[in-house]
Amino acid sequence: MELRIDFPRLPQGKTLAGIKAELDAILEDDGWLLSSGQRDEAGFVELELEDEKMNPKYGILAVKAYLQRESFDPATTIELAGTKTPIFD
Repeated sequence: MELRIDFPRLPQGKTLAGIKAELDAILEDDGWLLSSGQRDEAGFVELELEDEKMNPKYGILAVKAYLQRESFDPATTIELAGTKTPIFD
């Protein structure tokens, strides 16, 4: 299951490379990076969540909690199956 994170800007002091490394550590063997990009301040990260070994909702919740804990902009969204959801809802 693909999960896309779209952010208008990164939290202060964070880099895209650092965010990707932190997400990789959070997901461990339950997901992996597909692609990412940044133009000016805005950017995205696309992840594949493993859904054969475990329910992907745990990965979704872990990613969402990470984004909230790291103080991502409230306009940041996660997208699953074409449906965008704010990280603070």
